[in-house]
Amino acid sequence: MSNLFGMTSNYKIVIDKEIKNANNGQTKHWGTSHRERQQWMNALRDSYIVESNGAEMPTTDYLECASPCYKQGLLITRHLGKNQRFFDPDSVLRGNAKQLVDGLIEMGVAKDDSVKYLLFVIGLQSDADREIGPYTTVEVFS
Repeated sequence: MSNLFGMTSNYKIVIDKEIKNANNGQTKHWGTSHRERQQWMNALRDSYIVESNGAEMPTTDYLECASPCYKQGLLITRHLGKNQRFFDPDSVLRGNAKQLVDGLIEMGVAKDDSVKYLLFVIGLQSDADREIGPYTTVEVFS
């Protein structure tokens, strides 16, 4: 896998749900954000992990142990589908990415989303797999 900010990639989560830019999850009413988070939780339950050696397994099986108590980093990549356009680079993590991170915390990827446990959350975009997109990957570093 790769290195970023002195951390090494441990695994990648592949999620069959797309990062949105509509900023839907940030309304004044909590219901919209809650629904978006539940959708991410459902997608995460159906996602799978790709380990550094290439082995794949269901995310729920991989994350059965307790949440790690050390600093980690997240590299979230939006994989475009057919006819989709790139977001502006400063908008990749706008919209429903907060609910994705909250879902990752609830699944046990990290103990909390504070800087005590998450050193960075970076958003990228890729058009390399348009024929199978849209989908999202989250690479976890420690």
